[in-house]
Amino acid sequence: MESFSLPPKVSFARYRLRPPLIKPSKIYEMGGWVINFAIGCTFGCRFCYVDSIHKKFSRARIGDVVMRDWGYYFLIPENIDDAIKMTEWRRWRGKEVMMSSTHDAYLPQLHMWARKILEAALPAGVRINILTRSPLVERDFDLLERYKESVSVSVSIATMEEKLSRVIEPRVASPLRRLEIVSRAKERGLSTGVHIAPIFPPNRLREDLDRDLEKIAEKLSEVRPDDISAEALHVRGINMSYLEQAMGERLRLDYFEEKAREALTRAMKKYSLNFSWS
Repeated sequence: MESFSLPPKVSFARYRLRPPLIKPSKIYEMGGWVINFAIGCTFGCRFCYVDSIHKKFSRARIGDVVMRDWGYYFLIPENIDDAIKMTEWRRWRGKEVMMSSTHDAYLPQLHMWARKILEAALPAGVRINILTRSPLVERDFDLLERYKESVSVSVSIATMEEKLSRVIEPRVASPLRRLEIVSRAKERGLSTGVHIAPIFPPNRLREDLDRDLEKIAEKLSEVRPDDISAEALHVRGINMSYLEQAMGERLRLDYFEEKAREALTRAMKKYSLNFSWS
C-alpha cells in the first residue's frame, strides 16, 4: 500500500455563519440540537467522518478549500460575535445542546469563542453537552461549575495504545491526558462522560483487542465518569481511506462490531462498569 502523505500546511479562511448558532443536527444518528461554529477541524483525526459531509454539502457555499484532506482546511466565521448576539438563546431554555458535532469546540483557534458562546447560552438556561479531546476546556471550568446543573463534559478515547493513538489522532492530547480532563471536571462537581470510540479491530499497531479494552476499563474504574458509551469503527464516507493510508494496512470490519461489543462487555464487567452501545 502507498505510504500516507499529508499536505504540509493547513488552509485557513473565513466564512459567514447564518444565525442562530443552535441548529438541528444534520447527522442522522445523532439528532437533537448542536452548536457548530467552524468548518473543518485542525485535530484532523483519521477516523472522522465529518470530512465527507463538508465535501458533499459545503463545497458549493465555501469553495474548493474543503476538497483538501481532512485536518488541512479550517474556516472560522467572520461574524461570530454577531451570530452570538443574534441567537435568541432562551428559545432553547431547558434543551440539551451538543457543543460540537462537526469539530472540536476547544481547538486552539476556537476556545475563546467557545467561552463567549457559553457565557451567552448558560445564563439563558440552555443545557450544554461538551464533547472534546482538548485540555483547553479546563480553562472554562470556573464558568462551567457555576452552571453545573446545566453542563456535562465528555471526552472520547479510541485506544490506550500510544502507537495507535499517535497515528489515528496525531494532533490530540494523549488518552491519559483526556481522562485527566474528566477527573478534573469531576473534582469541580461537573457531570462527566467518556465515549470509547471508535474501537478498532486488531491491527499491526495494536494487535490485542481484549488487552486494550481491559486497559481502558481499568482506567475508567479509577476515573469513574458518570456516563460511559462506546461504538465500533464504521465505514463512513472516506474515513477508511484516510485510516488505511495512515496505518499502512487494510482494516477488516466484517462482523467486527459484535466482537467489539462482546470484548468490551467482558472488560467492563471485570471492573463493575456499565456502558451503553451506539
